[in-house]
This record gives sequence, C-alpha cells and structure tokens, in this order.
Amino acid sequence: MGKVSAFGLFAICSILVFSCNNKVPIVSEKAPVKEEILLPSIPEGAVIPAFNGKIEIKVVFADNPTSASASFPKLKYNKSKAILMEFDDAALTVTNAYQKLSNAFYTDGCGNKKNYSLGLAVNGKNQYNNKEIGLYTDFAATYTQRLPLIQKGMDIMNHSYYHNEDGNFNNGSDRVKNVRDLDEMILLNERYKMNTLVVPSNYVGFHKAASAYGYIGGSSQGTFDDFVQIGKYNPKNKLSDIKPFNYLAIRRAFSDDWSNNGAQWELANSLFTGNTFDFFEIGTHGIKDPKAVQNFNQWIDNIVLKAKDVAIFCSLREFLEYQYIKDHVTKKETIAGKTLTISLDYATVLNKNISWYDLSLLVNSDKAISSVSINNADFALAFNKTSKLININKRKIKW
Repeated sequence: MGKVSAFGLFAICSILVFSCNNKVPIVSEKAPVKEEILLPSIPEGAVIPAFNGKIEIKVVFADNPTSASASFPKLKYNKSKAILMEFDDAALTVTNAYQKLSNAFYTDGCGNKKNYSLGLAVNGKNQYNNKEIGLYTDFAATYTQRLPLIQKGMDIMNHSYYHNEDGNFNNGSDRVKNVRDLDEMILLNERYKMNTLVVPSNYVGFHKAASAYGYIGGSSQGTFDDFVQIGKYNPKNKLSDIKPFNYLAIRRAFSDDWSNNGAQWELANSLFTGNTFDFFEIGTHGIKDPKAVQNFNQWIDNIVLKAKDVAIFCSLREFLEYQYIKDHVTKKETIAGKTLTISLDYATVLNKNISWYDLSLLVNSDKAISSVSINNADFALAFNKTSKLININKRKIKW
C-alpha cells in the first residue's frame, strides 16, 4: 500500500502544487440546496475567561536532587512527528471523517488516549444565493453538526466570508472584510473564536489580513504574502525551521484523490521512513463517496500502524498554539529540598484567541519523581514517572 509509479509521482507533485487554486463551485439553479433552515449551535455552560495568570507545578523527588530543571519538548506530549489536516469549504463529509478519527488514537505519553482530530476551514455565505452556510442542510457541515466535533478536538478555521472575489454575492478583493465578517459570524452563531486561516484559492492578502486581525497563523499551497513560510519549496517541513513568531505561514499539501495514488499516502509513508522532515499539513475538499471513505480510513489505519505513537495528528491551530505558548510563556524554577517548583506565567502569552492552553514539560534530574501537583484545577495534569514527562491541558471552546 502506498506504492506509486513514475506517473503517480508526477500526479502527486501536481496535486501538491496546483490543487485548490481553482475557484470553489457555486451552487447553480440546476443543483438547488435543500430548504431546511437550522438554528445556531452554541456550547452549554458559562464562558470561561481567557487565561493570563500564573500556574505552579510542584515536582517532589524521592530524595534531594543534585540538580533539577524542566524544558519544553518541541512537540506536545514529547512527540517527534506531526500530521496537520483540514477539510476545506466546511465539507459535509467531515462528519464521516470523524467516525474514523474518533476511534483512532495516540497517547499523551502518560497513559491517556487522545483521538485524532483536524480543522474545518469554513466560509460564511454561499455566493450564488447568499445563504448562511452553517444554517442549512445538505450543502456543508452545519453549526449543529460542527459542535460535537469541536468537543472531540476539531477546530474551526477562517476560509473567508465569501470564497471567491466574484459570483452573485461577494466582497471583491476586500480581504479584511472577508476575514472580519466571517470571524464575527462564527463568534455569533457558534460562540467560537477562530485563530487560523486557510487562504481561499490562491488570493494574495489574506495572510496579512489574518495577522492584522490577531490570528496566530495560516496555510496555503503557495500564497504567503510577505511572510517567510515554513516549507520553502514543498510541504515536507522541519520543526527546527520554526522560530518564535506572532503569525506563522505554512506551506501545505492538498489532495482530493482518495486512492492509493493520492499525495497523502506518499507524505505519510515518507514521514515515518526517515528523518528528512518532521511534519506536514494537508487539506482536502472531503471524502465524497464510499471508496473515498474507505481509502481515508485505510490511510488513517496506516498512520496509526507506522507512527508507533511518536506522532500527533491534529489541527493547524492546536499545533501552532503549543509552539506559540512554549516560546512566549515565562517559566521560572526553584528547588527547595526534594521539591522543584515550576512557575508558568501566561501573562506574556499575548495572543488573545488561545483555545489550547496545553504545555508539556520534560524534567531533568538525577532523582526519581515521587509526585507532581498543580495549583490550578482548571488544568488537567498527567505525568510519567519513568520518562519524567509532565502534561497540563486546558481547552477553551466558548467565547
């Protein structure tokens, strides 16, 4: 599985470079949308304020250590590889994908399972009839369909209020309006605040607009405005290329070919057969028939098998927010007797849209760990005495 011919390799390269540069199809009078209007879908419970305070983690050793310190691993849960994925255009088949993703797991390195997850890049309104995409059925994933997937780890990404510059309804080349209006729509109807962008087609200016609006990053197959993207020539990316950032642009791959010749197969197989690259991001318009669903499921099974729990499979946002927080949080350490106290001050994490406040820490000490505690019950805590890995987790899904 995953073998390709020379022609197949050419097809893969074509998919990596040229896909998703075509304009999204606009629903025509020959393909009417079913007239079932739904309501906004908002998570239950109160809005939890953004966290900008301090956390103290206390690590108690079996005996007084000669020295003790803690560092942030390059990836959450101390993984060495990552696959980032999104379904574009609020693809309805993301619901089919999550039937598989909800039952595909990696661990957090401390004995807890984490299901695979991804992002859903959405638009605001249909350009043919100006209907709000999240409110009617049989066209794209509705607000109602999105909520349970968000609760399973999915992120909502900004893909522009209108996908194209033309059509019956459009915002022309006003990138700021497209980013802002969609952000406000999702906040109103899902009470969800976006933090990442997928450039629609190959339009310039969207990265600049998203950065100015306070987002943390975005992706495209080949359009990056003035940002120096991760992935200079192709989407096989190195973690070492990521330096501290406020906004990060990433080159992604793209494939709608859900067969064994699809670009996703070559990328996943290459990721786990060497150390030439550490992660890739890939987009798709969805899995639109039973054969595509079957191939998607086989692809996920292949990743689980080959990853051997060294990889995280998640959205661009979850990936970037860990990278951003570990580089911006203020960490201080003190040792007193058997106890190492790690102070994490989130006041220096300036991005206002954080959803995943997660951090991982690796303790370096000559003594065994007896216990670990945290002074904030809003954060889940897990640790591994053998590897000396500590994870803290907190996610905000309602604004």
